[in-house]
Amino acid sequence: MLQNDNSYEKIKIFVRRKTVFPSNEKLEIQVVELSSPETFSQYLNGDDLFCCLGTTIAVAGSKEVFRKVDFDLPVKIAEAASKNNVSCFVVVSSLGADPKSSNFYLKTKGEMEEAIQKFSFAKTAILRPSMLLGDRKEFRLAELVGKGLMRVLGFVFIGSLKKYKAIQAKDVAKAMIVIANQDLGKIIFESDEIREMAKKC
Repeated sequence: MLQNDNSYEKIKIFVRRKTVFPSNEKLEIQVVELSSPETFSQYLNGDDLFCCLGTTIAVAGSKEVFRKVDFDLPVKIAEAASKNNVSCFVVVSSLGADPKSSNFYLKTKGEMEEAIQKFSFAKTAILRPSMLLGDRKEFRLAELVGKGLMRVLGFVFIGSLKKYKAIQAKDVAKAMIVIANQDLGKIIFESDEIREMAKKC
């Protein structure tokens, strides 16, 4: 999506391993050790930084490892980007994120949001999508069942329940671009707001 957006002349992508992307003169692929942001912090520069890091406790294997991925890494990356004068930081969090939550997952996400907002970006945007729809490389049975139910029961999520309706991952990506390029006067975007933003891309 960014490749086709004329707002961006150069796009840096940070990946853990060599990945094949469609050929595009805008792209600059950086293969890095994502668990050690300090090793690539000098490359975290430019105008907008989009952070989509995240896992689950089940995939991570422990709460400790999960927290490293969903709290430590986004915060360290934001810190480095802030020092490098990146003007806009857009990060994907989760529906229900709350630093006071009794749920470890949601508490971690909420604490990440709080930490990110302490940095001196000209613009900070936090997206809180509901269950993400789209293809994954790894198989998650419970998530697959949940997605199926979400698709079938989507009509239930209306009115105040709109933000709980599952959302396409590609719509989150579209909304991130729109939010980065507009002065919307807010920081946190709930899932239903993300869906509306995606329509503008």
